[in-house]
Amino acid sequence: MIRYVHMYLVAILLVAGISMSFPSGRHSKAEAASDMSVHAKAAILVDAKSGKILYGQNMDESLPVASMSKLMTQYLILEKIQKGDLKWDDVYHADATDQDLSTRPGLGNVPLYQGQSYTVRDLYNAMTLVSANAASRALGRMAGKSDKHFVQMMNDKAKQLGLKHSSFVNTSGLNNQDLAPYQVEGTASDGENKMSARDLALLAYHFIHSFPNEMDIEKKELDQFPVTDSYSIPLRNKNQLLPNGKYPYKGAIGLKTGMNDAAGYGIVALAKRGQRELIAVIIDAKNKKGKRSSKARYMQAQKLLDYGFTHWDYQKISPEKFLPTNQQKIPVENGTKEKAAITSKTTVTELVPKNSHSIKAKLTLMPKFLTDQKKLKSPIQKGTVIGKITLRDGSYGYLTTKLEKKAQVKATVKEEIQKENWFAALMDGIF
Repeated sequence: MIRYVHMYLVAILLVAGISMSFPSGRHSKAEAASDMSVHAKAAILVDAKSGKILYGQNMDESLPVASMSKLMTQYLILEKIQKGDLKWDDVYHADATDQDLSTRPGLGNVPLYQGQSYTVRDLYNAMTLVSANAASRALGRMAGKSDKHFVQMMNDKAKQLGLKHSSFVNTSGLNNQDLAPYQVEGTASDGENKMSARDLALLAYHFIHSFPNEMDIEKKELDQFPVTDSYSIPLRNKNQLLPNGKYPYKGAIGLKTGMNDAAGYGIVALAKRGQRELIAVIIDAKNKKGKRSSKARYMQAQKLLDYGFTHWDYQKISPEKFLPTNQQKIPVENGTKEKAAITSKTTVTELVPKNSHSIKAKLTLMPKFLTDQKKLKSPIQKGTVIGKITLRDGSYGYLTTKLEKKAQVKATVKEEIQKENWFAALMDGIF
């Protein structure tokens, strides 16, 4: 009787430990993040290599993001170039609409004069460095043949990349009222590009991984734009986190700022120190008095990045060592050993809290290896992959479930366990 009670208790503990992977959006705050607060409508901090979310605040609400949405326009242009559908020296011929839009006061542009020609490189640099709105529209027309088709490309790519809370009505992030009368057909007269903080971070993640050779332009601080054959104007990067900006940040690389009345001040910031590379997104930043300001977005981005670089680092760890005691050895039914030790075979290098006491792990077993009593079936060979180990390290999960699964480690049986012969099993049951 005692033996069966013991088996029942073990089964209960095992069932408690066997479950499917947690949703990527579930919040499990790191100890160091418990005192964190960001003065913004939404914010997120992400490991650029793995997509692990180190901090999140209102990260799934779809919000106006102004020019930060140009990151999607950049992505599609670079994708077209990568495929050979566009070339850097392809030429765009500006018309009267381009001149009208690009010379309107207060819309953050470089002038595109009717009859003048501009290369893809000219327009891309203007869009990237100074967030030129008419330049982004011109690029969209080159890549999509029409405003409407390119906006559809933006929305299609959002779905393809898994951006669940994003919608686009134009290439630039302006309110459609500012584009009148040139709004894209079928979009609201006061439409805005909207994205969530998570979607912006995910887009930045894909951007970095898809176009690693095009990142130099993001940190370029000064360039020239040829308005005419005889007249050029300087392009000074709007990102004030760069070395010569107002608020320089060590390791800053890019990526995109944004501001309008609906969005407030925001930034998608990328910074790298040693092996660590972090993406910080701030939407509608506020200062300590609760007022919007350009400075606030940089201060809040620095706060996020400081948290990441201060409290997180790469460590070599053996994931199985962080499993709960009842998951380090799993009961075996009718085996020559009562329990099977779990291992992950190798150590992994993972971005985890510097305080290793906050690291935990979870074992997820594959049902085909389990009996109805949630025990491992025997016999089972050494090295058999019976499930996966997920680290619980105080992060907020991953940008997507796909990235979360990619980060999981295979759980294997440490040694071979044979099936107990019938006579031994009978005698064991009797005595």
